[in-house]
Amino acid sequence: MTAEKFPFSHKVNAERLGDREETIVIEPDKAALKRIAEANGCLNVGSLRAELTLKPWRKAGVRVVGTIEGTITQQCVVTLEPFEQDISEEIDRTFEPVSSRPRRPRDLNDEGEIEIDLETLDPPDVMVDGVIDLGALICEQLALSIDPFPRKPGAVFEQEEETDSGEEEGKPSPFAALAKLKQDPEQS
Repeated sequence: MTAEKFPFSHKVNAERLGDREETIVIEPDKAALKRIAEANGCLNVGSLRAELTLKPWRKAGVRVVGTIEGTITQQCVVTLEPFEQDISEEIDRTFEPVSSRPRRPRDLNDEGEIEIDLETLDPPDVMVDGVIDLGALICEQLALSIDPFPRKPGAVFEQEEETDSGEEEGKPSPFAALAKLKQDPEQS
């Protein structure tokens, strides 16, 4: 993950973690919040705070668990009014270093068919040179939690009922002209 892909970056050297846990609190500054809002199609990201605990995982991996909380402002798709909504998401991701040995995918059975167990954890992400970009992780999780079609609480879409008159006022139907020709063949 590179900073060019994400509007916010906070890199941590996971190799220095060793056998201990470390809790990190991350709060992007106003400029970063503005970039995050633009990248996610929000009107504003008022606040964003992540409290993440890095734990050793297996031999050389790291498990990142914690919460992301914030406030975003979006435009309602029904009323087009801006409204704020609170975001609270749990994070549980694992990272491991790039392996030089290829592994057999665990989701292939003996016949080569893909079997997916929906109850298992996602496969680990890759650490590059022992570095994890927690800012990119926060941006990914926030993007997944934002509603792509936000609706203000209580907003109801009301559609006007159309009367079925068959013809619009002021615009005659092309079929009406054909019906008239059929009734009066002498006009042609």
